[in-house]
Formats: sequence, structure tokens, C-alpha cells
Amino acid sequence: LRTPLTAVRLQAALARQASTAEERAGALQDLEAGLGRAAHLIEQLLAMARLDAEPTGRLEPVDLLSLAKTVVVEQSPIADSKALDLGLLSGEPATIAGDPTELRALLDNLVGNALRYTPTGGRVDVEVRQTETGAVLAVSDTGPGIPPAERRRVFDRFYRGADAAAPGSGLGLAIVRRIADRHHARIDLGSSENGSGLRVTVRFPSVRAGV
Repeated sequence: LRTPLTAVRLQAALARQASTAEERAGALQDLEAGLGRAAHLIEQLLAMARLDAEPTGRLEPVDLLSLAKTVVVEQSPIADSKALDLGLLSGEPATIAGDPTELRALLDNLVGNALRYTPTGGRVDVEVRQTETGAVLAVSDTGPGIPPAERRRVFDRFYRGADAAAPGSGLGLAIVRRIADRHHARIDLGSSENGSGLRVTVRFPSVRAGV
């Protein structure tokens, strides 16, 4: 927390010292963005703390497709602000046994990360499908992707790649992995169809398998 809070203090000082309305407006805009980053970090820290402290709750049937639709709709304003094409590429009814709140956090982090790292004018696709062995959730983007050599480390807490351009907490994928583990799901990182973006695939076991 020290780094983002220090940045907020500096941005507040710059706003106070601004000599023109234009400078003040720019400083206040930077301050607002800094507060948003600090709030996001606090939310991520609290989410990770809850996952560490609480045992896995009672699992219930969750409509993964419906959950994905909700997240896509709610994050559409963020996509629109960057002129990103966010959508549900394909959707098949897929029910899994899980904790709805945790699964929502998993989806929020995957879609949020994709939107954060995809440059203006890019694309983010969400897919849900049912297979013989369970349900599959995939989020792909046209961003810079993650080099194969770094794909193991990105699940470590607070890890950020050397080429990470967008601000972030370094906790998003760690939270995703923690939730996936609690649901006996497997995560695979690969490249998007365009060859450069990232594709995150989460494979949930069948409800019949007794998650």
C-alpha cells in the first residue's frame, strides 16, 4: 500500500500547487486515477485475505453462462471508454458446482485484466462451453500477452512482468488461481488466435464428478 498512497500524496500536493485552472484540472484527474488504483489494491488484498482465511463453503449449482453475461454487461462501460470490443463470443449452458461470489470474482479479474492490458481499439472475448468432462471458461484478448517463460510466475502474489505497461496490483491472477484451486479447476495460459494476445482457459470438473 505504501507506493500507491505515496503517489496519491504527491498528486494531492501537485493539485494544491497548481497555478492555473488547466493545471489544477489535470492534477485532480491524476489524483482521481491514483485513488482508483489504491482502492483497487485494497479490494484485491481483502479478497485474497478472505480466500486465505475462509474454508471452502458449501458449493451450489452455478450457471456459468449467466454469470459470464452479467460480468460482460457490467464491464462494458470500461471497454467502451477504451474503444474495446468486449463480448460473449460463444455461449452454451454450463452448470458447475461452486461458490457464486468467488466465481464472480474470478470472472471479474479475468475480464478486468484483459481490458486493462489490451490497447485501445482491441478486442476481448469471453467463451463458455460444456464438454463431456465439465465446463470450460475462456477469456482471450488482443493485448501483448505473456511470454511463455513468465507464465508460471504470473500466478505468484504481487508478481508483475518486466514489460507490464498498465498499472495493476499483481494480485489478479493469484486470486484467480486461488479460486480455481478451491473449485478443483485447472488453468491454462496460452496465446490468442492472433498469436500475440493472451488466452486464459479455466476447466471446471463436471458436477457429476462431485466437486
